[in-house]
Amino acid sequence: MFAVLRKRNFTLLWLGQVVSLCGDGFLYIAVPYYVYQLTGSVLQTGITVIVETLPRVLLSSLAGVFVDRWNRRWTMLIADLLRAAVLLLMLLVHSADLLWLIYVALAAQAIISQFFTPASMALIPSLVEDEQLIAANSLSSLGQSVTRLVGPPIGGVLFTALGLTGAVLMDSVTYVFSALMLLLIVLPASASISKGGEQKERVVVAAAIKHLWEEWVGGLRLIGRSQTLTGILLTMGVLMLGQGIIQVMFVVFVRNVMHGDAMVYAWVLTSQGVGSMLGALLNGVISKWLRPVYQIALAGLTAGAAILVIIYYPQLVLVMILTGFMGVFVAGLVVTLYTLLQVGAEDRYRGRVFGTLETVMSLAMLISMTLSSSFGDRLGVVPWMTISGALVLLSGFVALLTLRQARLPQAEKRAVEKEMEPVL
Repeated sequence: MFAVLRKRNFTLLWLGQVVSLCGDGFLYIAVPYYVYQLTGSVLQTGITVIVETLPRVLLSSLAGVFVDRWNRRWTMLIADLLRAAVLLLMLLVHSADLLWLIYVALAAQAIISQFFTPASMALIPSLVEDEQLIAANSLSSLGQSVTRLVGPPIGGVLFTALGLTGAVLMDSVTYVFSALMLLLIVLPASASISKGGEQKERVVVAAAIKHLWEEWVGGLRLIGRSQTLTGILLTMGVLMLGQGIIQVMFVVFVRNVMHGDAMVYAWVLTSQGVGSMLGALLNGVISKWLRPVYQIALAGLTAGAAILVIIYYPQLVLVMILTGFMGVFVAGLVVTLYTLLQVGAEDRYRGRVFGTLETVMSLAMLISMTLSSSFGDRLGVVPWMTISGALVLLSGFVALLTLRQARLPQAEKRAVEKEMEPVL
């Protein structure tokens, strides 16, 4: 897996992402706790997540069309600088009356991210060889796991010592660092947008808008023709319904059921990071012996069962152990899904495919977050968390039904080699 770091351009992309995601971990702790501390309202806390999710629903799929036409590296670099700037709006918030500025900053950051995320995932196949995709995605997952391991406790310390200001400033700096890493990447002109040989027309916004509908529909048709891509969207849609509830209710669960503070919340997230890091390290080996459908299904079934146990046995040590256990399997799920998407779509469609996945995931999360935020105080945290666990569990069964035909590049290569073996 680490051999892929010999690819200079991928290493620069990976390093920038690790640092910026670590910064996002600071705000993941600080913002919901600050808002809940300021208002004492589940609804107000839930809105912080909703305003980040709504742009993903409205823009992700369409943003993928622009990403497939624009220079992906420069799209990501500019996005990083813009995100570093808009976060600074939060520094003006010192009372509940100015809480709307946090919502504006989070929404603006989310809008910009809709162009960054599909560009990043679509760019990776241009930085590494096809047979290195699993290793590259595993390393990306490992980087995300490290950020979950490092970001939350640092975020908890920053929030405790310096309040929201410290977390915001540090996150802004990490975006600038990521932009610097992207600036250092050197790509052939042909790889800046697509590895394919197809001639692209000159990128201008007017041209992108003119063909927006046709290109968007083309991406949807590609997904509709592929059982694997359709199965991924269905599986992730159900999984994100459960995840949306957790996004809103877990802070309340830690405070009201576990009777913990921001540091307890941070330690639980850190344990997930430890598990995810272990899962990313093991995924390269596991993917050689376990078919993608079983990797994905096992992640949903294991995570759903763990959530249900956590709800009714909320002791900190057990919660940390089970959360870490979930992280091991979820890391494999993420790596496998992203690799399947990258190999299942032509380069000229990858931005749209990843954008559509982001839309489906975000729409599912928005629905569950809106419901749990609106009725969180009325129904209670434990029933909502139970619904979440059941939905995550259900996603495992959906994967079993829809992803039986899914194959990774290595698996296809082994199948061909097996057919070519002489019969003794």
